[in-house]
Amino acid sequence: MQQLYSNLVTHYEKAVSFQDRVVEQERRCGHILPESEALLEILAENLAEARRALDRVTHSHH
Repeated sequence: MQQLYSNLVTHYEKAVSFQDRVVEQERRCGHILPESEALLEILAENLAEARRALDRVTHSHH
C-alpha cells in the first residue's frame, strides 16, 4: 500500500509540475485560462491528499 501511495504522489507531483508550467506559459503570453488554473488547483489539492495518505500509511507501519 505504501508503494501505491508513493507512486500516486510521484504522478501527482509530475502532473502539478507540468500544469504549473502550462499556467506560467499562458501568463507570459497574456492568455490566462481559468480552466488551466482550476486544474492546477485540483491537482495540487489531490497531491496534498495523496501525501497525507502516504504519511498515514508510512507512520502506521512504524
